[in-house]
Amino acid sequence: MQHNDAASKLDYFILGVTLAICAYLAQTNPYGKIGLNKETLLLGTLFVFAFSAIFGFKRLESAIKTARLNTIALGFADPAATQFYVDKLKDDKTGHRYYVIRNRLLFAGLLCYVTTQVWAAYQSTG
Repeated sequence: MQHNDAASKLDYFILGVTLAICAYLAQTNPYGKIGLNKETLLLGTLFVFAFSAIFGFKRLESAIKTARLNTIALGFADPAATQFYVDKLKDDKTGHRYYVIRNRLLFAGLLCYVTTQVWAAYQSTG
């Protein structure tokens, strides 16, 4: 139970940080015409972080669904019905998939942002 609570709190924290990053980038990034320029790359970085937030929401939704199914499984007096839902829970890897995608997108967003800033510094100095 403590593991589930800690994982849930971590998911909420990461989602909050991701949304804060999106808000920061949306407010501070300069935006201009689409092309091979700093503004377009920063817009792409914002989209990467936004997709990470979407998968963060999907992860939370999946965790809620898993908790609901677990509650249903524990409510049955029939062991066969309980086993059916337990097997269904064991086979469902959706939450883990969203976790991996979210984390990879967070890393990709960080990499995109740093790369864009370094690339822009070299572009402006020639």
